Amino acid sequence: MQQSYFKTLFHNSFDTFKVFDNLNVNETGNTLSNAPKTIWQILNHLTAWQGHQLNQIKDIGQVTDIDEEATWVNAGNATNQDELNSEVVLFKEQLSQLKSGIEKFDIADNDIVLKLKLIQDLSVHLSFHIGEVILMRRMAGTYPLPHEMKAFLS
Repeated sequence: MQQSYFKTLFHNSFDTFKVFDNLNVNETGNTLSNAPKTIWQILNHLTAWQGHQLNQIKDIGQVTDIDEEATWVNAGNATNQDELNSEVVLFKEQLSQLKSGIEKFDIADNDIVLKLKLIQDLSVHLSFHIGEVILMRRMAGTYPLPHEMKAFLS
């Protein structure tokens, strides 16, 4: 019962709206003239951040800070489609790990508040960067507009 509670609570918290689906190498490096980062840099930042958060949740007693600057790669885009696809797979695997980990949370766990705080931070952080990528892709014409989302997501 308790485990299904957390599954329900975080049901759509990690929805990425297929933002990294069907990307090609050129799209990940193209930025708008004022964009501070590329899609490739954001994707790599997210996998570094999520990897850190996953480790924190697994070993809650070893809380460590993350070097924010170190999570941003210098390369503006992937070198090839395989590299891009591998990073997208890693990103999705991390989200899967998070979801299955949350399903095992127990309200009686002494560290549940710390774990939930990490999940909340991760969810907010993910939402921010997913929003950036959606906006960048929409402005580039490679992502559906709001009225097209229902068909795109189905």
